[in-house]
Amino acid sequence: MRTAAAVAAAALALAGCGEVSFIPAALPSAAPKAPVLGPELPVSPVFGASLIANRNVSGVTVAALVVGRGRIRGSEVSSLKSPEARLRPPVLAFLIRHPTKGAILFGTGLPDDLGRLGRRHERGSPLSPFRIEGGGLIPRLARLGVKPEDVKWIILPDLAPEWAGQAGAFPNATVVVSSGAWSNPRRDDMGAGLPDPRDYVPEERLRIVDFSGKDPYGPFRHGVDLFKDGSLVLLDLSGGATGGMGLWVNLDSGPLLLSGPAALVYDNVYDKALPDRGIVADLSGFAWNARAMRQALGAVPRLIVAPAYDLSPLRISPRPDIAIAP
Repeated sequence: MRTAAAVAAAALALAGCGEVSFIPAALPSAAPKAPVLGPELPVSPVFGASLIANRNVSGVTVAALVVGRGRIRGSEVSSLKSPEARLRPPVLAFLIRHPTKGAILFGTGLPDDLGRLGRRHERGSPLSPFRIEGGGLIPRLARLGVKPEDVKWIILPDLAPEWAGQAGAFPNATVVVSSGAWSNPRRDDMGAGLPDPRDYVPEERLRIVDFSGKDPYGPFRHGVDLFKDGSLVLLDLSGGATGGMGLWVNLDSGPLLLSGPAALVYDNVYDKALPDRGIVADLSGFAWNARAMRQALGAVPRLIVAPAYDLSPLRISPRPDIAIAP
């Protein structure tokens, strides 16, 4: 028996196997299935011009705040990155200042008490374990002159802890979330025991957005003009997360698309690189949204797409009304 085992081990070594596997060396593993994309939505030739015509407010600004860091292999967020790369992507929240609606947050960052999120990988949070930077969201806002009671609106692109961890910390804020995310049973399963805003956001401050039946917005399936003034448009970007939501912000300098979990890093949009299907809800939906973002970039040359965990597009194309908070 020992001789047979030694022969088998030698054969595996000669075959170049790094791990013992039940798949014979002569039979390669099946390649992962490619995403299946539905037909794209055509973009009207006047879409770019309509953004200006339908915008009834000026002076909106955006500031990106780094409130924490995650940890993940490069190949998990992009097929162009090495599996040996150990990334520490930023956890971001975006402060939007609207001249009449006040302070608005897109994402609220990590909970104050990370608990197990700071110690080990959690199935419901692909970027965990996390660490908080700059004291977290509340101190970062304070340095910009914004108190928790000043925030009037919170837009949650997803209910994962890195997006919704502080959703209950703003007593005067209406909390906007998609119906797909709010009722997603997969989140219940993946995020069991993790912070969930459904536990501490009062119903009277909730605004649940149902995208079904809503008109397309450019190349995107559905859009909802949040304030009916052309400044902030909620986008149905389900794919990276079930019920995932993005935000199209029409600034004086040109539009900015905050992708939420619909795009993780620069590569996903600008280089057509997909993440590992294990960290997204629906890889085909993710790929469809990434293609729609590229369509939008072609139709609106001034557009910037800001992925969930990557500040490089904001650094590459600096704008007077978009800041990366120090």
